Amino acid sequence: MTRKLYDADARLLSFSGRVLSCEYNEKKSCYEVILDQTAFFPEEGGQMPDQGVLDGQTVTDVQLRKETICGNYEETIVHMVKSPITVDAEVTGTIDWNRRFDQMQQHSGEHIISGLIHHHYELDNVGFHLGAEEVTLDFNGTLTLEQLRAIEKEANEAVKKNFSVEIAFPDPETLKNLNYRSKIELKGPVRIVTFPGYDICACCAPHVERTGEIGLIKITNVQSHRGGIRVNILCGDRAIADYTQKQDSVSAVSASLSAPASKIAEAVEKLKQDNLHLKEQICALQAALMETKMATLPSPANCSNALLTASELDAIASRNTANQLADTYPGFGAVLVGSDENGYRFVIASRRKDCRELAALFRKEFGAKGGGSAEMIQGNMKVNLEEFEALFMQL
Repeated sequence: MTRKLYDADARLLSFSGRVLSCEYNEKKSCYEVILDQTAFFPEEGGQMPDQGVLDGQTVTDVQLRKETICGNYEETIVHMVKSPITVDAEVTGTIDWNRRFDQMQQHSGEHIISGLIHHHYELDNVGFHLGAEEVTLDFNGTLTLEQLRAIEKEANEAVKKNFSVEIAFPDPETLKNLNYRSKIELKGPVRIVTFPGYDICACCAPHVERTGEIGLIKITNVQSHRGGIRVNILCGDRAIADYTQKQDSVSAVSASLSAPASKIAEAVEKLKQDNLHLKEQICALQAALMETKMATLPSPANCSNALLTASELDAIASRNTANQLADTYPGFGAVLVGSDENGYRFVIASRRKDCRELAALFRKEFGAKGGGSAEMIQGNMKVNLEEFEALFMQL
């Protein structure tokens, strides 16, 4: 078994170890190195692996290998590097502290949030993922926004108290009588991480020494997920960076709307209502314009098909106009919106002919995309308007 140095000291950034094996992995195009001891935390428990340097080489990945050999459960940690390292050689490894500490902040914050939710609402954390940008916690039940805000406030009180985080490997008898959180049945020695008064949980990952190191704990999102909820959190430096980005966005919107930051929601709602009113006016003007254009078309007695074009026209007005043309003309009524340069959006309707035949024809002749029913087809195409009109009017 590989001795896990991070179990005893999460701040150990440089260490020495002896190479037990070094084998080439063809699939991953790298060498897999196993040491007798390591400070590199592997990908495990929903958390990304450490990064750093081993024997002068960048460690591209760290994985945990679990095996049962002759009835004994063993865990070895595999370090991925690009070049071979001599077996039995003594090597030095260095951990990327910024990445390690970031993950310690996130994971420790997760324990406090999960412990509080379990204590107050008896919900279990059934999923955890600590990625490069987001941290997600899945719970087997639902909570209101007000409940989560209360949890967040209490979690940050734990940070302010700055108490020590306890790490232990209880003996089997003590473990049997210990009430701790765990998502799976564990093999081998069980590592218990305790945030006194907030959480007791089986966990393999490095954690902060004192809760004050976590920094700000912020719940950033919550959504329904598989009958429960998925909660997004950010802690420490990530939470500060997120707040800064959102503050910049709020300031930019505030300046654009000439409204104080505290009133931007109201200003956005007013802008939304104003835009809806303008859209209604535009639709009315577009409909009037199409009515005027329809009056200039040839008589249905002299023409089977009718075509109207516009540079801009919303989808509802396009369909309404096509239907009006279909009611008036014995063939097809077509509306094209756009330009030769940017392409056209088309709506074609008919009361007596099958519009699907036109869809097939336009796909063949103009590379059109779209479809519909016998009564109406819709789509888009890049075409020269004169060429389209010459073909369409002779159908």
